[in-house]
Amino acid sequence: MSRLVLLPCAVILASFGCSRPASVPSRTLSPFEAQARNAMHLGDGDLEIQALRRRLLESPKDIALRRRLAGRFADAGYPELALEHLRLAAEMEPSDFALQLDLCDALQGQGLETQARQVLATTLALPPPAAPLLARAAILSDSLDGPVSAEQLHRRVLALDPVNPDFINNLAYNLMRQNRPIEAASLLRDLLRVRPTHERARNNLALLYASQLNQPAEAILHWKAVSGPAAAHNNLAAVYIEKEKWADARAELEKALALRFQFPEALANLRLVAAHTGGTVEVNLKQDNKPSGLSKLAKVFRQVFLGDERETQLKNPRSRS
Repeated sequence: MSRLVLLPCAVILASFGCSRPASVPSRTLSPFEAQARNAMHLGDGDLEIQALRRRLLESPKDIALRRRLAGRFADAGYPELALEHLRLAAEMEPSDFALQLDLCDALQGQGLETQARQVLATTLALPPPAAPLLARAAILSDSLDGPVSAEQLHRRVLALDPVNPDFINNLAYNLMRQNRPIEAASLLRDLLRVRPTHERARNNLALLYASQLNQPAEAILHWKAVSGPAAAHNNLAAVYIEKEKWADARAELEKALALRFQFPEALANLRLVAAHTGGTVEVNLKQDNKPSGLSKLAKVFRQVFLGDERETQLKNPRSRS
């Protein structure tokens, strides 16, 4: 049996990390100036946005056009501008359930949760929409109002379409968040008997077994079915990390890394374990003890814990970035 002793990445990065100092700007732009300049540059460089703006100037009350422009701004990484266009569209069409949900989602994305709750409450007072839109409202309510308040909305959705697997899964996840594992597990098991390929439901059932029902072997079986054995052990390790069960997490990460050397998620989790267990963590390598196998694993650990730049410098001390 071979061992590697790993230091937490924070120590390694503090020792070897280096970067060039950034130049100091002559004047700091105000948030408004920065947004205006960014918007101008984006409009100048994006032909689609230019075209949409011109058309919107000609037809400022065109809701569909304004929503397209909002979506384009969101895709381009300007959520503040997208939000303002959605506000204007929602004011012009207050009875559009989907549009109001778009505004609610954008407000939440910008951290404006109080406003998002107000919009959601007003939207839910509108005539009931079709089940998919109501399901979307229920998911928003989960995060904005909390799972207890949102449960009845999920049940309303399911009453409209009792056999829809996504709606069943949504209710089960809501019950999971309320720490009601028996009810949630029953829903998920029934769903998987009918739809065994429903990955979200199987992932949720695995998480339920690992985090609330204390049946890690069952969790591993379900995660293996979705993403393979290495990922299954890494997922279980992540649950143990959340519970601060460091020894159990390390044991699962050993299994994951023995199955798959180059596994960034498992290595990142191993860093967390190292950072919370006195600065080091021992990894027992129970598979592939050949020199070539150990060399490959050592290289992976060197890349993750020291960084690619450090490895390059070790190979060629005269190299410069």
